[in-house]
Amino acid sequence: MKFRNDFPLLKSFTYFNTAYVGLMSKSLFNFRVNFERSYLNDGDKYKLEAYNNLPQTHRVIASFIGSDKDKTYFVSNFSTGIRYVMDTLPENTNLLYIKDDYHSLVSSIEEKNFNLFPIEMSENIELVISSSLEKNPIDTIVISLVQFTNGLLIDFDFLIDLKKKYPRLNIIGDATQYIGTDIFNFSDSPFDAIICSGYKWLFSGYGNAVILTKNFYYEFDYNKNDKELINNSIEGGHLDLFSFGSLKFSISLINKQIDYISSETKRLSKIMLGGLKDRKLLDSKIFSRQTHSSIFNIDDKDGKLHSFLHENKIQTSQRGNGCRISLAFYNTENEIKYFFKVLDDFSTRQL
Repeated sequence: MKFRNDFPLLKSFTYFNTAYVGLMSKSLFNFRVNFERSYLNDGDKYKLEAYNNLPQTHRVIASFIGSDKDKTYFVSNFSTGIRYVMDTLPENTNLLYIKDDYHSLVSSIEEKNFNLFPIEMSENIELVISSSLEKNPIDTIVISLVQFTNGLLIDFDFLIDLKKKYPRLNIIGDATQYIGTDIFNFSDSPFDAIICSGYKWLFSGYGNAVILTKNFYYEFDYNKNDKELINNSIEGGHLDLFSFGSLKFSISLINKQIDYISSETKRLSKIMLGGLKDRKLLDSKIFSRQTHSSIFNIDDKDGKLHSFLHENKIQTSQRGNGCRISLAFYNTENEIKYFFKVLDDFSTRQL
């Protein structure tokens, strides 16, 4: 697996923590060194060339994600991007969201004067959303494509059916835990706007994110148009050319391997899912679902499992009341076998 060799940390740890931060490749590191060296040696020429390359950067990213390059905007991170998007919605928006969704997503909603319709996380989240739409005059849904704590993956077909049933429904998504794990085409998706940070599954380092929009997103508020975001200075001032150059570079690499990345991530996740189910360690919210992401959460209220895994050179995160495990294409079946060996050892010690 030549692509795996581009990530040096994998020689030292079993890295099941991409949902926290994606690893840096040697290829990206070398690109960034050369990028900074150009700044060191070329001064103003560096800036002029970087800005001249921005249209190409838009095209590369838009092509990979399937968005309109003229409606693909650069921002520094998801938290900034989601607030730009929330700022464009009317104050009287009737908005549905999951109360336990990503904290920055939730806070960006609750900061505004919207009419809020929060729902609880559920293993039948699609049924909960349908029920709420039938009972309430919802016009906007804001939701993560993948729930950051337990890895629940929203059913895209369900959202497509919702759009058919409610053609004026505005769907806004956080794709940070999804784009880069699978093939995704924004134009064909049920989402009207998406925000995605690049430091996780796009392996692009910090300081870069994108906002993607469609025409209906602007039509939702008849006083807005597709120049509104630009007029609000999303890409005004000095852009972080280093970070956006990194995003373009990594996406160019990923795009060449996306079929492999998608299939390998799904294959490894299926193996992990089976092992966790056999041990009855999965949250009931996702145990019975037909599809799932590459993120899993094991009960670990006291953090002992997380610490034990770390002692055995397995990197994970603590999220909610559990230990979060996230698989990427650069993981291996042998690493999963090792993980279960360590996990079974931990379980035996707890008896």
